Amino acid sequence: MFDQRLTAEQRREAIVRAVLPVFARKGFANTTTRELAEAAGVSEALIYKHFPSKQSLYAEIQNSGCKDKDHGLEKLAGAEPSTSTLVHILYYLLRTIVVGRPGDTISWEIKHRMILNSCLEDGEFTRLLYENRFSCCFNKVQACLTAAEAAGDIVKSPISRQNRVRFAHHLAAMIAVNHLPENPVIDYQVDREELLHQVVWFVLRGVGLTDKAIAKHYNPTALSDFFGVGNQ
Repeated sequence: MFDQRLTAEQRREAIVRAVLPVFARKGFANTTTRELAEAAGVSEALIYKHFPSKQSLYAEIQNSGCKDKDHGLEKLAGAEPSTSTLVHILYYLLRTIVVGRPGDTISWEIKHRMILNSCLEDGEFTRLLYENRFSCCFNKVQACLTAAEAAGDIVKSPISRQNRVRFAHHLAAMIAVNHLPENPVIDYQVDREELLHQVVWFVLRGVGLTDKAIAKHYNPTALSDFFGVGNQ
């Protein structure tokens, strides 16, 4: 049961944290209020006291997934569009999706299960997460592609800049989904760090970077140190 000394806001936050795994496992439609109350260790009446409906509780979960500050991207906020900035952003985005990021309100596994279940329902959680956590750097990545093209670091492609960025995201997201079961769906026969390295290299080629540009700008160790994300 909840500590009686919790404030109303603290109770709301505690309920949200407690029910996240339930929604992640069963999805919105298949989760009952009774199951949510049991997970939170409270009565259904107390759930309704803080959240008028299951929909409002789910909406709060959606909002909580978008509240975290992304310190990695903040480090690049003032960086000029360039080939180097492009590699930094793509590395960080792909790492966040494939490996995860410490300190998130919603853990890596729960977030991807929520994403998957959302796509099987109305897609709203995934849509909001995409718009708030990915699209924030979408324009900057495109500007970096333009700068890299001007520098001669990218070959011509029949694929639009927008879709090259989206495809990079989708590849990493699907690899994350493959790793949700305890026994991964696909055995890539490498550890997660090496898998990340291969995904990043594949994406850099996919967006059009030349071998020379990749060799110059893609240094996994230096990038990991820059973002402070090594040995997670």
